[in-house]
Amino acid sequence: MFALALAASLASPALAADKPNAFSDRLKKLAPIQQKAVMRRAVLDDSQYCKQVATTAYQGRYKNLEMWTVRCDRGADYGAFIGPDGSVQVRPCADLAGLKLPTCRLPK
Repeated sequence: MFALALAASLASPALAADKPNAFSDRLKKLAPIQQKAVMRRAVLDDSQYCKQVATTAYQGRYKNLEMWTVRCDRGADYGAFIGPDGSVQVRPCADLAGLKLPTCRLPK
């Protein structure tokens, strides 16, 4: 499961206790190519389409989650919400308004 892989690769147990969202904080520090790889895995683990990630961007906090945006090929855009426990939920950007979640602000 992606949450376990993210937890193992991005944070130690001490970091998880020190910050509200150590997983997202560690993701911010990765090189862009590594961020793309992590986000692509999150999208695929949620059974969404993403052959290649064009861009990822940190969007901000939403409740106790950290929101990231992911732009894949063929116009597939996603919002990825990372929980403080390392869990990730991915939703198509087109669905977010209907779910009463923040809309994606993807870089141009």
